[in-house]
Amino acid sequence: MESDVTLHTSATPKSIADAFPPHLKLEADSLSLVMGDTRFADHRGIEVTTGKNHVVIPYRIHHEGSEQDGKSLSRTHSVMYSCLLTRHHNGYVRQRQLERILLASEPWVVPFVVQLTGEYVIEILDTCEARLSLLDPVLYGTFIRDNPKYFQATRDRMISYRDCYYRWLYQRKPDYVGFRLFDRLEEFASRL
Repeated sequence: MESDVTLHTSATPKSIADAFPPHLKLEADSLSLVMGDTRFADHRGIEVTTGKNHVVIPYRIHHEGSEQDGKSLSRTHSVMYSCLLTRHHNGYVRQRQLERILLASEPWVVPFVVQLTGEYVIEILDTCEARLSLLDPVLYGTFIRDNPKYFQATRDRMISYRDCYYRWLYQRKPDYVGFRLFDRLEEFASRL
């Protein structure tokens, strides 16, 4: 799959700044000092468009710092920190940080939330669905319309995980949280 909006691209994030729009470069550079030795997984990054900017979100990060580090930061730095930790190798960390960014209304937060909708950790999908009413339909709908191949690949990944891990428990599509979640996200895009 070759495109600038596919799930995995040839782009590999080189620094934290790659995950955010250029106007946040200074914030990202100072955040990298707070995060210290954060390693990106060897996996290719996730390249998407947010606004008019191309960003490369790390597929996974290995960060041994405390989640509490983000609480002492400015609001923007704290949200950026939580966004990055949604890519953490530990699913519990991803879920806790998701809860912190769901209220954020910055367009650059959206790809971090949408990426989690394709996860295999059902508790993360439940969190997304439970807080769906908090999401800005215009922000999410615009992101989905700007990244159709990425959105489809994320949906396909959700379906694969459901088939692999949860099909026996949720035999009907409407019973599985992932399908309900993607139906609502698609509604956001269709309203624009």
